[in-house]
Amino acid sequence: MKTINNSAGSPVEFKEDGQIIRAILDGQTALYRLLVERYQNPVFRVIYKIVNNHEEAGELTQDVFVKAYESLPKYDPRYKFFSWIYRMAINRALLCLRTRKPCVEADKIPAHERLAQKEEPFDLVTKSTLIDKAVNELDKKYKTVIMLKYFAGLSYSEISETLDIPEKTIKSRLFDARMLLKDKLEKKLKYVD
Repeated sequence: MKTINNSAGSPVEFKEDGQIIRAILDGQTALYRLLVERYQNPVFRVIYKIVNNHEEAGELTQDVFVKAYESLPKYDPRYKFFSWIYRMAINRALLCLRTRKPCVEADKIPAHERLAQKEEPFDLVTKSTLIDKAVNELDKKYKTVIMLKYFAGLSYSEISETLDIPEKTIKSRLFDARMLLKDKLEKKLKYVD
């Protein structure tokens, strides 16, 4: 809960996002920083997990908050602000991936080549890289639910609300995504061994 002085100098408590948004729309635009402070870390994390680049994730996070601010008059208070901005962040990160120019980065080099270069044993870092790569190869609908469930830590109902699709569909997509990941990882692990 945050306490901020209103335009008359009296302290006002803001417990919920809806209160802050109403105040912003009523002209107290400086209060937007409360929403930024509240959500910048989770928004950055989900974007970073998708784009896998710290600098790019920072820029995209800033873009998302600017776009959210500009779009506040269109915000539907029936939905949680968190879900709304999370959806915006995911869409922005996925758009960035689609328009990104291909380049050779360390995580794009086949695992067996990295291992040969480093002459290190197969370790947790390599496994993590393989998992990230396998997730990034998934179709958008599967990648999104995996990211939200396992990287962002959202519940089924939060994912359902964020993506605006039924919870049953979320569970089904997660099941399918796990099966696809299992298959991809088994193939990658055989390739590395």
